[in-house]
Amino acid sequence: MKFLADENIPLEVIEYLQQQNINIVSLSVTNPGIEDEEILALAVKENRTIITFDKDFSKHIFKFKKQSKGIIFLRIHPQSVELIAAVLKKLLNMKIAFEESFCVVEPHRVRVVPLNKINNNL
Repeated sequence: MKFLADENIPLEVIEYLQQQNINIVSLSVTNPGIEDEEILALAVKENRTIITFDKDFSKHIFKFKKQSKGIIFLRIHPQSVELIAAVLKKLLNMKIAFEESFCVVEPHRVRVVPLNKINNNL
């Protein structure tokens, strides 16, 4: 699996995940300042699942039916880099098809909506 971290994901978290042999790149480094629609297009082009704190991606997926390879929406309070890294490490070890889902990560649960279920409701 390959991931694309939105600019709101701290670089320290990206570096930690890279050290864990996770294929992840940061928009802060590669494409700072691009719009959400451009992020979605880039992720599709590079076959990457987006990791973000930005709730606007849910609007793009559910309301506007934009194409995506997968979204991990962190709906947690980012208290520290360590907490974010720990949550992502635990999440990425789960047997979830991230590249085919809209995944909402909350403090005490993870909700997964398959993208094909969203797209079939057009």
